[in-house]
Amino acid sequence: MTDVLSIVKRFYGEVLKDPATACDSYLADDFVLENYLPERFPFGGRYEGRAGMLQYLQELGGAIEMGPLDMQEWICDGNTVAVRGEEGSLVHATGKRYHMRFVHWLTVNADGRITNMREFNDTAAMGEAF
Repeated sequence: MTDVLSIVKRFYGEVLKDPATACDSYLADDFVLENYLPERFPFGGRYEGRAGMLQYLQELGGAIEMGPLDMQEWICDGNTVAVRGEEGSLVHATGKRYHMRFVHWLTVNADGRITNMREFNDTAAMGEAF
């Protein structure tokens, strides 16, 4: 059996430092990221595969200067990990900062690859900065 929690923690530790390597190392071929946001946020939507995750990260980086992610709680149940945390970032277009809470929900398959990631963000906190 794979150690689901350690896989997800390693992915988070590496994805912002070296996105391509992290995606190749941790994401399944059929990976799906879902981050449904109001239209004013340029990086919301559904992204498929490793290329989709890299596209998401590129769009995210084009819109904001990501501040540190403070991962405050990790909950693992079977092949699912929920991560609760906070983020403070700068919006490039407005020069305004925001601080928000989030929950990320990830699923890991039997091969130890992340198959799904769903983001739940405090869009009210983000919206004021956008």
